[in-house]
Amino acid sequence: MASATPSTTSEPAEPEVVELVATALQVARVEHRSASFSWEPLGKVPVGFSASYAIELQQLDGDSNITTNWVSVYKGDALSCKVDELKSGRRYAVRLVASVETCSEETSGPVEERVEVRVHNAEHVFFQTPPSIPSLLQPPALAQRARNALKLKWSSPEDPGGLFELTYVLQVSPAPQGLEDQRGQMGFVEVYRGPERSYKVVKLQPGVRYTSRVQAINPLGEGLFSLCSAYTTQATVPAAPEPPVVQTASSSTMELAWSAPADNGSPITGYCLERDEGGTGDFTLVYAGPNTNCTVKGLKPGQAYRFRLRADNDEGKSLWSSSVALSTGAAPPDSPVALQVVTAGRTSATMAWRTPDDDGGSKVVAFGVELQAKSKAATACMGTEWLKIFEGEAHACTINSLRPGCAYRVRVRARNAVGWGQWALPVDLTTAADAPEVPQSLQPASCTPTTIVITWAPPRHDGGSKVHTYRMEMASADCVCGRCPHAAAPAAAAAGGAPHLPPGLHQAGAAGAAALRPTLCPGHTPLAVYAAEAVGAELRHLQPGCWYIFRVQAVNQQGSSSWTDWVAGATCADVPTAPGPPLVAGVAPTALMLSWQVPLAQGAPVTHYSVEAAALPPVPGAMLGSPGGAGVLPDVRAAAALAWKLAYRGPHPGCEVRGLEPYSAYAFRVCAHNDVGAGGWSPAVAAITGHAAPSAPQALSAQAASSAKIVLCWAPPERDYGAPVVAYTVEMAPATTARAGGGGAGREAAGAGGGGGRGAGGAAAPAWSHVFTGPACACSAEGLAPGRAYQFRVRAANLCGAGPFTAPVATVTQPAPPSAPGKPVVSNRTSSGFRVRWDEPEHTYGSHVAAYVLQAAPAGGAGEEWAEVYRGPEASARLSGLAPACKYLLRAAAVNAAGQGPWGEPESAITQLLPPLPPCELAVAEGPALAEPAGAEGAGEAPAAPPQEGAWVCLSWQEPEADATHAPAMGYEVVATPRPGSEASPVKLNITGRRGEARLEGLAPGCSYSVRVRSVGVDGTGHSGWSEEAAVQTPALPESEEAAAGGGGALAVSGVTQRKGGKKAGKKGGAAGAGAGADRMLANGGAPSVSSDDAVSVSREVLPAGAGGRGKGGKAAGRVAAAANTVAAKKMRTRGFVEKLVDEKLPRGLASCLEMLLVACFTADWRRCMARHVWWYVKVLVIMFAVFGLALMGWHLYVTDMAASRPLP
Repeated sequence: MASATPSTTSEPAEPEVVELVATALQVARVEHRSASFSWEPLGKVPVGFSASYAIELQQLDGDSNITTNWVSVYKGDALSCKVDELKSGRRYAVRLVASVETCSEETSGPVEERVEVRVHNAEHVFFQTPPSIPSLLQPPALAQRARNALKLKWSSPEDPGGLFELTYVLQVSPAPQGLEDQRGQMGFVEVYRGPERSYKVVKLQPGVRYTSRVQAINPLGEGLFSLCSAYTTQATVPAAPEPPVVQTASSSTMELAWSAPADNGSPITGYCLERDEGGTGDFTLVYAGPNTNCTVKGLKPGQAYRFRLRADNDEGKSLWSSSVALSTGAAPPDSPVALQVVTAGRTSATMAWRTPDDDGGSKVVAFGVELQAKSKAATACMGTEWLKIFEGEAHACTINSLRPGCAYRVRVRARNAVGWGQWALPVDLTTAADAPEVPQSLQPASCTPTTIVITWAPPRHDGGSKVHTYRMEMASADCVCGRCPHAAAPAAAAAGGAPHLPPGLHQAGAAGAAALRPTLCPGHTPLAVYAAEAVGAELRHLQPGCWYIFRVQAVNQQGSSSWTDWVAGATCADVPTAPGPPLVAGVAPTALMLSWQVPLAQGAPVTHYSVEAAALPPVPGAMLGSPGGAGVLPDVRAAAALAWKLAYRGPHPGCEVRGLEPYSAYAFRVCAHNDVGAGGWSPAVAAITGHAAPSAPQALSAQAASSAKIVLCWAPPERDYGAPVVAYTVEMAPATTARAGGGGAGREAAGAGGGGGRGAGGAAAPAWSHVFTGPACACSAEGLAPGRAYQFRVRAANLCGAGPFTAPVATVTQPAPPSAPGKPVVSNRTSSGFRVRWDEPEHTYGSHVAAYVLQAAPAGGAGEEWAEVYRGPEASARLSGLAPACKYLLRAAAVNAAGQGPWGEPESAITQLLPPLPPCELAVAEGPALAEPAGAEGAGEAPAAPPQEGAWVCLSWQEPEADATHAPAMGYEVVATPRPGSEASPVKLNITGRRGEARLEGLAPGCSYSVRVRSVGVDGTGHSGWSEEAAVQTPALPESEEAAAGGGGALAVSGVTQRKGGKKAGKKGGAAGAGAGADRMLANGGAPSVSSDDAVSVSREVLPAGAGGRGKGGKAAGRVAAAANTVAAKKMRTRGFVEKLVDEKLPRGLASCLEMLLVACFTADWRRCMARHVWWYVKVLVIMFAVFGLALMGWHLYVTDMAASRPLP
């Protein structure tokens, strides 16, 4: 209780109480398993406080009262919510719990001080979800397992749907026994329907995996089936298998197979197969293993066997199958026994045998007998194969048509209903002996003029007894009685006594004497000429060239054979006799005419003659006589020792022997030939040929005395052929390189020797010219060309005429210095040098050019001071280190082994200017400023540029000072490069003309740029170095424009992106040019740069070491600038497709290869002149096609006129 006396201390004021009332919760929508709620917000919530709402829920079972077990299902500041995961058909109580919380000052401002908020919540409300079908059950669980049954159980559904009178349906797959016809969807069969939550499924197969599922049903409908669960029944022994069946059967084996029985849950591990002998005996094991087939061997033919089968698994052994009786097939019978020879004659034999001991289960119905020849005579008639002789039921047979005294083999076999059995062992059979057969192949083997060798072969069969004697008879083949049928046949007598065809020989055909069939004339009596055991005989002391007939017979102990047919044979003809000594019928310097008498023929006509000649050795101190015959040589041995050579072979008894040496002695002999051979040589005869021109001189030699003179000498000819030499003639002709052997005179010799005819080998014939005629054996040829190859020949002459030329002798005049080379040609000019080439000298004068000497001298001086600048084997040179824009005189000379030749015609050449100097005093003349919306014209540019967005700036600079060694500027190139860290792109501008100002547009607003400018030289002298950089800061866009652009960044400016090249350029022009070239190369990683100007040439040369540095100018900077070989544009123009392809689209390596090809086709300035060259080529092709068409038309008209004017035949 508070005191009424005022206190000296101040007490805190009581807080203000604010009471809020929450409205009742409204149930908006109720579904089976969800409900939606809504409510009104709290009114007049003080400042600094916020309202939040929570939904609390509890499930009421039946008519039970509300408890304190509220479950919060929602919390937030929304005015509605939806609650899921409710149960259907259930009653629920729900309430709204509103609360007020203090907010933070950052979100709702300052909180009212000393305020207490109290909230009064409304009462709870009730609602009930509608009932539905039951929810999904859990899969059935296994309660008990047996071999033929499974007991399954399951739990109630989580949500029975509000109705608790449930019915359960249990389905299994595969179907139990007896329910196979009740399979439903997916192969499941219903086995239970009722209120219980467990069931025992019976009539199942042991060891089988069964799948089950369960379903709940209430009065509203059927719920979903649960997920499937699978369980396996306990396994047991296999079922009894079916009896085995026969796949294939033979007389001793059976192929049995069987099907696998049900394994009852445990895989079958093996089978046992047993059999008995077909009676009531015990079964024996035949097979044990996992296979379902086996082959039973070792059975008897035609016998029945019983088989039974059992299956085993891990659970045990099955019952035996029922036994089955299976029979083997019948087999062929065994071989017959006691095969023997009963009787054997000369041409027949009788055989006998008995029935086989084992008929193979079938009666023997027939026997078969075969015969095979054993001896050589028998195999010659019937071969070595077995021949079928007999087939029938009898146990004996007789074999006819045998050969006497021959050995045979006989075999027999039996046959039943199955087929033929095996052959019995063969038995040998030999017939009785007889007289031999006729001998074979009687014919004359060889002959001489007095003998004939007769041969024959033994008879094919000796009759079984050895032949001990052969008898031969002979008679003349001529007819002497005149009464023979063939007596009137003409005799084919040969000229000169050759053997003739006797009338007793009849020619059977065109095969010749081998096909003749002789007969014996009745007027002749055969004469026995041979009786011996040997095969063959030689008959001697016969008349040469005569025909005889022969016959022979064989004799053994049984008798003699028949005579063979008569066979004709003749003695050989002999060689002809030697002719008489040949006679000299005519004489010439190199030939003699011979003739001789025809000799006597020795049984065959003379076919031809052979004449041999031999040179007679000279006799010291003896003189040859007059030409003509000189008689027979008396010494036969000396004549046989001469070196004879064949001079003639022909049918005529006379000949002309040519190719002889004039006025020389020769020996000749002749012999005759016929079909037998050559006769004897005639006596040798000596003869002398006539006088003739002398032979060729000897030892011709040629020696070069100078570059214009050759000295010749030779020896007299070896023979003058009977007349002394009176004069010599020397001729000369240019020689080829191969003949002369001169290294450097090949072309001159070939050119000097032209104009003649063609030789036999296709080469040009030498053009011989007269040099000397006189009795001396030496001369000289003067006035010759230096270093040329020449050939010489010489011949001698006497009163009979001029002899042959010697073989040409070639030599080369001494070489001389070469002629002057061609006028120098200058190409690839730069500011410090150029390339020089010249043509080879027209004449080398006998020695290849070893080197060239090039001299240069400044032009326009007081006196020409020539200095050697090159010496080497090539006809071209690259000169460097020259002063720019200077004129030089050039001349060349060739050097060979003989010395240096004269100087060629001089040529002048001027080096190019250095690149222009860089601009200076670069400054910003106006701006920078943002571009106007309507756009503005560029500063100082003739054509109006299209409006560009961004910023612009006007620049000015000072034109570089004029210099005699540097090229003037034809334009400028301005580049604005953004500072590091900026996303803007570089901006580039090319200016044509010598203006010192430009307006650069397209800059990005709000960006810092470094601006540089450089000069573009005329006539391809290249670019200068960059000027000093000027810093430009473009103004930024206004805020409103940036917002309108969506906060965009810097504007993209089109242009060629280049890296900043080098720092400050040198003050002098030389260093500036070098720095510019180095900057462009470094900007491309060491490769030559490509300017944005489309009319540029790309340099492929590499900078020298140290060329990229800065310097103050001077000679070193000038050389660096010249070596850099910078590129330049002569005028601004649009790039073509090929240039864009080389500069931008292709890779660097492929672009370099394409540019090299373009340079080779259109020179290094292909960017400017390619279109002009292509157009020129097109015009040339058009003109060529037009000319070709006109020529073809003219030729057609000409041919047509010729055809029209030709008279008709």
